[in-house]
Amino acid sequence: MDLRKFATNNVKRNIKSYAGYFFSILISSALLFSFNMFINHPNLDTTGFDDYLILTIKVTSIIAYVFLFFFVFYSVSVFLKSRYKEFGVLYSIGMSKKQAIKLIFIENMIMNTLASTIGVIVGLIFSKVVLILISSLLELEPLKFYIPIKSMLITIIYFMFISMLISLFASSVIKEDKVLKLLKGTEAPKSEPKSSPIFAILCVALFVVGYYQAVTVIKMELINRIVPVTLMVIIGTYLLYSQLSVFLIKRIKSNKKYYKKNTNMLWISNLYYKIKDNTRMFFLITITSTVAFTAIGSVYAYWKDQTRQLDLAYPQAIHYATDKKSDKEYIDQHEYKARVNELENLLKEENIPYYKIDGEIKTVFDKKDNSSVKIIKESKYRDLGKKLNIDTIKLKDNEALSLTLLENKKASDSVVIDNNILKVVKQVEKSVMPAYYDLYVVKDDFYNSIKSNCIINTFTNFDTKDYIDTLEVSKKFTERYDSNNEPYKLLSKAIMFSSGKLAISTALFLAIFIGSIFFVTSSSFLYNKIYMDCQEDKKKYAKLNKIGLTYTEIRKISTTEIGILFLVPFVVAVIHSTFALLALKNSFNMEVASSAFMVMGSFFIVQVIYFLVIRKSYLKEIKESLVNY
Repeated sequence: MDLRKFATNNVKRNIKSYAGYFFSILISSALLFSFNMFINHPNLDTTGFDDYLILTIKVTSIIAYVFLFFFVFYSVSVFLKSRYKEFGVLYSIGMSKKQAIKLIFIENMIMNTLASTIGVIVGLIFSKVVLILISSLLELEPLKFYIPIKSMLITIIYFMFISMLISLFASSVIKEDKVLKLLKGTEAPKSEPKSSPIFAILCVALFVVGYYQAVTVIKMELINRIVPVTLMVIIGTYLLYSQLSVFLIKRIKSNKKYYKKNTNMLWISNLYYKIKDNTRMFFLITITSTVAFTAIGSVYAYWKDQTRQLDLAYPQAIHYATDKKSDKEYIDQHEYKARVNELENLLKEENIPYYKIDGEIKTVFDKKDNSSVKIIKESKYRDLGKKLNIDTIKLKDNEALSLTLLENKKASDSVVIDNNILKVVKQVEKSVMPAYYDLYVVKDDFYNSIKSNCIINTFTNFDTKDYIDTLEVSKKFTERYDSNNEPYKLLSKAIMFSSGKLAISTALFLAIFIGSIFFVTSSSFLYNKIYMDCQEDKKKYAKLNKIGLTYTEIRKISTTEIGILFLVPFVVAVIHSTFALLALKNSFNMEVASSAFMVMGSFFIVQVIYFLVIRKSYLKEIKESLVNY
């Protein structure tokens, strides 16, 4: 028998041990293929995508490829270590290091090529559905089905390339000069796990401080807190599995009454070693799951909250104004009025009922520091508020009202305008003017008294019952009058909603894609671990069964163990994600509860189904090794 046939037979006969790795590559390749198929679609028009969206898609591609690269390497290294005894036997009967590397190369080439090819086929079968779903999510024209040869080749070649690198990497995991260790395999006695009370306390302290920082953060502090809080949570998570979990299990073991009750001793002792032995795996699963939950949850919450934010920032459907920035700029008021009339005509052509309000904004300059303040008349503020059904307040002399939205920026208690100090009596929660302006409302007399060191810009606001109806009007107007290089400003709520929804929908699609890959790979880690444990547990439970432990008791112990191994990383990830989303809620005043429930609930359902499947397979393996049922 040559080495190629030996490797092929080895894969066939150990299909169960490869199953988790095989299916994770299959699903990952299907996701990767679907993603490449979409972004390489010949009919996909990305001209409507901003540059940052194109960049985000490219970065997402890089993240996916790099993460899958490290995932495969980590999975193979763990799997190879579980085969120490097998390689020890092969080395002892004369296999060379070169042959061992070749064997690993052939095995992984078979698995990766087969899994990625089937994954591509699965992706191709569901490609039409995938294209429809993605097009619907991004509100694009439905993309037609096509045979994506390029995407197919990229996906398969990528996983084949990883297989070639694995053969080089394998030499550092399986070494010929450690035959004795390899022959002992995983049967070498394990030392008792140790923990430090100081590190256990540090773990709790890091979580408490990190969570508190997340809950109390405000928008202006968010950027400064992200890095330290993330580091605290990451370090705390590692200490949770390496120190705190061992410390807590020791405390449970010290409770002799509970520890010796029924079969508690068995599952507690098993977990005592398993959690400590798999610190890195649980750490990786928790962090990747947290990233997946937080990314999808936050983007989904922002996607749902987009309408509310847009209504706050831009109360009218269309705002058109002169955008004069200095006295040197000339504004042709006749041209401005002609353009306003053009907007009205377009609205009338589309049979869109509307109202309009004209007004002006003064920008007052301070000669000392070249700063400026934009102001609007109180009477105009009242007119705008009345049309929008927003309650207005009456100002007294030397008072001002800030129209800057509270959730965007905290206004000062006072403002200096033309050497006059005005008290800011209130900052609004809902403005009557676009958030583009940092505006203050002042008394009409005070406004009219300012005649120097200022410039005046005119504006016209158009509003209608449903601002979405004005999308075509706004597009036609911008095609005729491109004001990018002109002293005019058009703020169309419909255009902002359309472009904003495309951006958020794209981000949601990318978050779901990356989150799905993270979740699939995490599930693969768990399957590989439970399968390896099963091979050892079969021998242990077979001996215990002979001395009286029943299958019912074994099933109870196993269910508890597997349930904890599945749930602990998931629960910790959910807690981390919950506090991350609370930080988002506090910073942007967003409703995140329903989004978090939807995202985490969906993953939980998948996790439960996966748990039941793994549990059934595990118990079947154990049952076959028992004498007495």
